This record gives sequence, C-alpha cells and structure tokens, in this order.
Amino acid sequence: MSTISKDIKKQIIRYVIYLFFVLGLTALAFYLSIGNNVTRVLDTLKSANAWYIVAIFGVVVGCILARSIVIYFLTRIFEKKYLFHRAIAIDQIGSLYRMVTPAGIGGHVMETYTYNKQGIKISSALSIIAMYSIVYQVVLILYGIISIIVKSNVINDIGHIYISFGNNGVSISLWVLISIGFAFNVFSIGFILLISYWNGFFRFIRGPIVSLLVKIHLLKNKEKNQAKLDEAVINFRNNLKTLFKHVPTLLIGVLFFFIYITISYSVPYICGLSLGNASIYANYWDSVLLSNIHQMVTCVIPIPGSSLISEMFFLQLFYPGSGPSFYESESIARASLLLWRSLMFVIPLFIASIYTIVYRPRKKKIDENHKDQTIKE
Repeated sequence: MSTISKDIKKQIIRYVIYLFFVLGLTALAFYLSIGNNVTRVLDTLKSANAWYIVAIFGVVVGCILARSIVIYFLTRIFEKKYLFHRAIAIDQIGSLYRMVTPAGIGGHVMETYTYNKQGIKISSALSIIAMYSIVYQVVLILYGIISIIVKSNVINDIGHIYISFGNNGVSISLWVLISIGFAFNVFSIGFILLISYWNGFFRFIRGPIVSLLVKIHLLKNKEKNQAKLDEAVINFRNNLKTLFKHVPTLLIGVLFFFIYITISYSVPYICGLSLGNASIYANYWDSVLLSNIHQMVTCVIPIPGSSLISEMFFLQLFYPGSGPSFYESESIARASLLLWRSLMFVIPLFIASIYTIVYRPRKKKIDENHKDQTIKE
C-alpha cells in the first residue's frame, strides 16, 4: 500500500471523528436554540408552508450546480475532455470535508486526492483549487464591501453581540467582529498578492520573518521553508496568469459565485416566508446581506462547520431582541434557525456524505509524458 493511501486513510478516520463531533455540536445548538420555547417553536414549524421548503431544496441543488460549474470550467483548462459529473464529485467530496474540519482545511486535501483518482495530475489539481479559491475569495470580498455599506444602519442598531458562558458573558461590538472577519477574508488573498508582486515585502517575509519563526521554533528548517515560499509565490503568479489568459472562464467563475452566494444567502428570507414572517424589516436583499455579515463574523472561529457559533450569531443578527428585527417574533426566529441550519447544513452534509461513500472513479493511468487520456467511468 502506498504512503499516500495510508495517509488518506488516516485523514478519513480523523474526518469521521470530526463528523460525529460536528453533528453532536449541531444537535446541542438545536437544543439550546429551542430553549424554553419548545411548544411555540414546534407549533410554528408545524405551520410551515411545504412549498417554500421545496424551494429551499431547490436552492441546495442550485448551490451544488453553481459551484460545480465553476469547477468544471476551471478543470477544462487542463483537461479538455473533463465531464461535468466529475466536477459534482469534486464539489461534494470537498464540501463534506470542509464542513467537518476546523476552518474547512480538509476540503482541499480530499479534492486533490479525488482529482488524482480521476486522472488529473496533482500539480494541475492544486492549480485548479488555487484558482477556484482566488475567484471565490474576490467575490466574497466584494459582497462583504456591499454588505457593510448597505447594512451599516442595521449593524449600528444591533450594536453588540452577547456571548454567554453559563452565568457569565461578554458583550462584543458587532463592528469589531465584522472588521476582524472582513480583514480575515481580505488577508487570505491580500497577503499572497502582496508577497507575490511586492518584491520588498517578499524579501522581508522570506528573510527576517522566516528567520524569526525558526528562532522561536514555530518553523524548523529555514532553507526548506524559504524554498516552499518561493514555490508558492511562483505557483500563485502562474495561476493568476492562467486565469487572466482564460477570461471567459474567469467571468463564468465570477458570475456563478455571485449566483451561489446570492441564492444561498437568501434562505433565511425563504424560511421566514414559509413560517408566515411579516416583519417590515424582512426582504430578500436584507437576508442576503445579513447572511454575508454572518459569514464574516463566523469565518474567524475555526470550529468544524461553525457549529454552535453559527446558530448563536444567526439569532443575534436576525432577531437581536431590541430594535428592528428581521423576524417578527422569537418563535419564528428560532423556527427559521432550525429550518435554515437543517436544510443548508445538515441535509447538504448528509448528501455529501452519501456521495463520498458511493462515488468510485475508475483509475486513469497517465503515460510517461503525463498526457491526459480519456476517462471512462
């Protein structure tokens, strides 16, 4: 058995443990979300309009297709005969491991492994994943800017987020949390842009910073890490050049990521419609922009699936308890939370798990010249 296969098996075992951890945290979050309102929340859920729930399932499918379309066109840069159902497999397997690992770090590992099983060279797979991340991060940042500008009044009205720890708690300014989250989104791509195209900054990171990290024992081998940094910068520059050489693919990526973010962030609004929410402060775009703020707040907390944290911030953003509220009552807010989290996290997690279990790509041999061959599955 190869070392890679052994490593992947170890990763999978670790991910299974993460999966049960995430489901346990989500169950706890649901329990805490209902609180002392079990009867009212359940009565509210019983009154839900089934057609809106069907519409949310349509959103789930639309999200999968939108992401898969981006994967499909990016992969065709390297493999002209790539088939769309393989892109869906990459999306679902990557989604599963992103949802069950801290900060979603496991997704890229398993995407690379699956690409390799499909016959795509690891170097090409890493380039595809890097380009996917670049385009997505840019769209996410643009959405963040729009959200902050348009919903600044709502942010001011909410004011603070209260985080409780048993009988104690701490109140944190929502502006502070959003600033940290937005900075995190910008930093993830801004840092690599700076290090790739500002030679002075690159020399500073490669020299004094790497030396310092080695000195304080956060890194072990100075030369090895400098070589990795050199390679990462070269790869990023090449990936960016590749993207700009394929403008139609870049535009398709931007378009479908905008579609993906927009429809996925609209689900709190659809949940409200299903439950008869009549708040004058609730509309489609408020849902989208508040959800984007929710993403900025929760992305900095590296808990698998943002379980427990995601539910807590959802309630405080969409039903702050004072001032304008997206949901007109607490029972509707809590019932919407259960619908939203079940249909946009638990159900997709289940679908991705099933897909990962049953998907078995046929191995594709790559010749000595690394020329792609037709894959039959």
